[in-house]
Amino acid sequence: MIHLHITAIVIALVFFFITYFSIKNPGDPDAKYAKAPHMIARLFYVIVLVTGLVLFIQAMGINGMMYGLKFLAGLFTIGLMEMAVVRKRKKTAGQPMFIAFLVLAVVTISLGIFLPMGPITALFR
Repeated sequence: MIHLHITAIVIALVFFFITYFSIKNPGDPDAKYAKAPHMIARLFYVIVLVTGLVLFIQAMGINGMMYGLKFLAGLFTIGLMEMAVVRKRKKTAGQPMFIAFLVLAVVTISLGIFLPMGPITALFR
């Protein structure tokens, strides 16, 4: 399940960046080409959330509070990803949301790496 979760995260991030940077000028006729990658990114957001919930339920006996914080951070990260794209598409400032997404993504990924089910901790078992 962890492999599916990490794969879905990577694919969601790729499609998010494709979507975000393909919207050059909001209202531009070329912005319609960002719609398909945005929908694919949304599909992978759902997959990330479902696999994250399954991993959260599996990890409740290990370190429940930290995995709960990681789940909330991941939820807010996905929300910020979506809000950054939508704000950029609607001619409002999407850059503050993008910066907040980057900061929270680093926190979420760091938590995922260093928690007991993460890859670095698995090296020392």
